[in-house]
Amino acid sequence: MTTPLSQLKAKDIMTPDVFMAYEGWSIKRLSTFFINNKISGAPVIASDHSLVGVVTATDMINFEGKTDKEKSKMVAEVYAEFVGTSYDEATVNQFAERADERCTVNKVMTQNVIQVDEETVVSEVADKMLEDGIRRIFVTKNGIMSGVISTNNILKVVSQIQ
Repeated sequence: MTTPLSQLKAKDIMTPDVFMAYEGWSIKRLSTFFINNKISGAPVIASDHSLVGVVTATDMINFEGKTDKEKSKMVAEVYAEFVGTSYDEATVNQFAERADERCTVNKVMTQNVIQVDEETVVSEVADKMLEDGIRRIFVTKNGIMSGVISTNNILKVVSQIQ
């Protein structure tokens, strides 16, 4: 290792290639995305590539476990928020029959994203991960997603200490 551990920053150890989901995707599209990429979660980005949440397979399972009434409410919120139109209950219920195609990722994602800036020193990254009990943390530069650090990234650094 050429850079002393105390000087390593998040950008030095992060994995830059991260599969990301868009907040406007349907739950059905998200499901296909997870299956095709053999992943169980992803950061969620807005159209401007800013990090707005994180979504996991558990979020999708929780969505599927909702009642038809709860799904109808979620679909109605999607149409009101994104389309700018409110529909009568019968129409919303009809839309909800295919809720996985109508409901968007931003309705099921977790908005509280634990992230660090690229310039954060690795010891602070590790402390944050331990403090929050997480196995991966997202790395941003000026609020834009640039990578991820997992416990494996940290372990690789530790294993290289001589």
